[in-house]
Amino acid sequence: MLAEYESQQILSLGEGYYTPHYQPILDVGNRNIIGYEVLGRVFSPESNKYHSLGYHFHNPDTDTVRLVHIDRIIREKAIKHVKETGLKTKIFLNMMPNFLSMVYTGEVLDIKRLHILHLIDKYDINPNDIVLEITEDKFEGNIEKLLYIVSLFRERGIKIAVDDLGVGFSNLERIGYIHPDIMKVDIKIMRESLNRRSFKNVLSAISEMSQRLGSQLLFEGVENEEELYLALSMGANLLQGFYFSRPALDFQDKKRFNKTLKTSLEKFSGLRFLEILENLRKEQSFLDQFVNLFKDLETSSEEKMTEALSSILDKLPLETTSVLVTDMHGYQVTPTFKREAYDLPWTRLLTEVGNNYAWKPFFIRHKAETYHSSRVSGFTEPFHDIETKRQYVLFTLNLGENYVLILRLDWESY
Repeated sequence: MLAEYESQQILSLGEGYYTPHYQPILDVGNRNIIGYEVLGRVFSPESNKYHSLGYHFHNPDTDTVRLVHIDRIIREKAIKHVKETGLKTKIFLNMMPNFLSMVYTGEVLDIKRLHILHLIDKYDINPNDIVLEITEDKFEGNIEKLLYIVSLFRERGIKIAVDDLGVGFSNLERIGYIHPDIMKVDIKIMRESLNRRSFKNVLSAISEMSQRLGSQLLFEGVENEEELYLALSMGANLLQGFYFSRPALDFQDKKRFNKTLKTSLEKFSGLRFLEILENLRKEQSFLDQFVNLFKDLETSSEEKMTEALSSILDKLPLETTSVLVTDMHGYQVTPTFKREAYDLPWTRLLTEVGNNYAWKPFFIRHKAETYHSSRVSGFTEPFHDIETKRQYVLFTLNLGENYVLILRLDWESY
């Protein structure tokens, strides 16, 4: 961070002091650099080095008019540099919604005032090579106007990314309105996820959302191998961060990191393969040991089923935390037998009899698989319990033709 006295003067320098820097973005599939994020830097005469302008762009006390001017200077220098080098690459440019709201006032928007479109025409740049990152910003303007501007960009072939996922408050709102081509995950939530499971679960939700929307998933801020593997495990299509390169004054050989990423991908693939095999082993071990025990339950009546289930509780694996039985319509027909830990006694919850599980995704899937492939048992994906802060899976098993057993396992212990 600049010294305060220098920070106050940094925005009053001449145009020549403001320079774009380029941080490479890698495609996981071909392992090459496919684009660069343009980052604003200013050369400080006092310190004789470049400094980031990020602090000023996110400081509400900074002169916004001056920031817009500097932003345009950096943007034009970047696009001009692409044209002069003749490099075929994508350029990621940050766009703060409030800047647009301030600049494009009035009822009728003059398309000629859209600076990025002006630059594309001026330097004869292919719009398909431009990605506009809509950054996290407390947008105070007219959302309809913003969406109209975004639509104008899209009509010209420009791609749209939503930046800074995982920070701030308006992520879902922005994603819902904009339906981005690229969803960009911020390093802050990524680092948190290495130590707190709840953040990792949030990342999983973002990953699933990107797949459903058809958006590419870009992980920025990757600084070490552990973060790289996390990004890959979440289905990252694109990667960016100091692990590969810091922002630089010029472009780089697109194959510079090809071998490094190839080695990392092969190592990750091997580790992930072993992890999946271990999970399959755990599932098979459970099936081999206990399915026969469940299949012998008395199912002639609900009363006898409850008695039979109660009689085998002590034979269940130590990792079992609850067990119950429903009919094929999802209605619970036995009490829930539950224990807080393997060394504590079972409790019987009569109040849950009559609860319905037919709407639960796991129950619907179980019924569909039973109908489609005659599969009688299955496991859900691990899920997080917010109270115990542990991972669990549900095991489902058909009991005859009319009932389904639902058992919850502590997956971290099994």
